[in-house]
Amino acid sequence: MKILVCDSIDAEGIAKLKEAGHEVIEKTQITYEELKKEIENFDAIIVRSRTKVTSEIIEKGKRLKAIARAGVGLDNIDVEAANKRGIKVISTPAAPTTSVAELTIGLMLSVLRKIPYADKAMKEGKWIKKELFGRELGSLTVGVVGVGGRIGLEVARILKEGFKCKVIGYDVIDVTDKAEKIGFEPTKSLDELLKKSDIVTIHVPYLPSTHHLINEEKINLMKDGAILINTSRGDIVDGKALLKALKSGKLAGAGLDVFHKEPPEDEWEKELINLEGITVCTCHIGAQTIEAQKQASIMAATQLIEILK
Repeated sequence: MKILVCDSIDAEGIAKLKEAGHEVIEKTQITYEELKKEIENFDAIIVRSRTKVTSEIIEKGKRLKAIARAGVGLDNIDVEAANKRGIKVISTPAAPTTSVAELTIGLMLSVLRKIPYADKAMKEGKWIKKELFGRELGSLTVGVVGVGGRIGLEVARILKEGFKCKVIGYDVIDVTDKAEKIGFEPTKSLDELLKKSDIVTIHVPYLPSTHHLINEEKINLMKDGAILINTSRGDIVDGKALLKALKSGKLAGAGLDVFHKEPPEDEWEKELINLEGITVCTCHIGAQTIEAQKQASIMAATQLIEILK
């Protein structure tokens, strides 16, 4: 079978596919227009988040049998169009669990202790010690939205075992057993979690039902001076409402790895990013570790080999 790799993945997965007898073509900077022309020549493609696999691409993929996403979300793939054509769509949700969870904790600490702001000031020759009073993570209540998933559960575990935080969790699925095992407090509603938490961290997939899950109404339920962390998808949070809450002082800070547009283009989102000492922002690097990318590559390759047999 002929496989097109549209975005960079770890070499171990490529080697695994070749060992299984497949022809692998790597075009990791392929444009949308180029993909439209070339997709008809391939039996499977591998993408990360950069490449958009639309219904138009799928329609032109006459030989296409499988689409592999080396990562968690499938929001860049038209899954419905693929299903109609009988094309298998796979992903590797387990691969970046540790990577994203660790970044989430890093963002919490960075916001609480204003680490990037302090670093910038030092490099500018400023000694701003009096401005840098923070909080200890272990003294706070952290609410994990989406605690039933792999990443949310791992965040809860690290917070409980590593920092001795009080952790409360909410999910649309029953998390009673997981709560007993990890030691977090399950909540019956998102509203309850928002009202009780000093820090709220988001770990849900982006779906029509989660679009602007955290909106102005929900933000107003949060504690005054609370912190919001988002490493899931940008549009799960109403960014304009978040900006308003941060500027007004309703919220004390935010740690963001995901945005409405990536890279951000809108002026309001650029303003959100540039709230010095208030927001800590990274460019969607949740899964950007050597370990996570190796696992994603191997997992995607393993699944593709089974599908293409």
